[in-house]
Amino acid sequence: MQLTLSDVDLQALAEQIAPLITTTQPEPDWVKLKDVRDDLFAGKSPAWIRLFIFDSFPEVQIENGQSKAWVKGVHGQGSVTKIYLPYARAWMHEHHDDIDWTAKMP
Repeated sequence: MQLTLSDVDLQALAEQIAPLITTTQPEPDWVKLKDVRDDLFAGKSPAWIRLFIFDSFPEVQIENGQSKAWVKGVHGQGSVTKIYLPYARAWMHEHHDDIDWTAKMP
């Protein structure tokens, strides 16, 4: 038995199935530093990010108790550095020009 569908039937079927087969996952709120280095920090090394962003702007460190802080575990101490993306993206957009992106490691 062969099933034949018109273009209209195929379109209707595609519209019904499309919501069931999504290929994109929602972006998580918390991510590891290594997973957002390229996107959020222009591919800079973890040491560069720690020195020129996390240490230069201590208000971003959750351990410092600041409101809207967005990074935890900055200096390891047995835990992975994690970034809270909703706050991090907003802060990075606002402070992009305050960061010396050409700075070299000492």
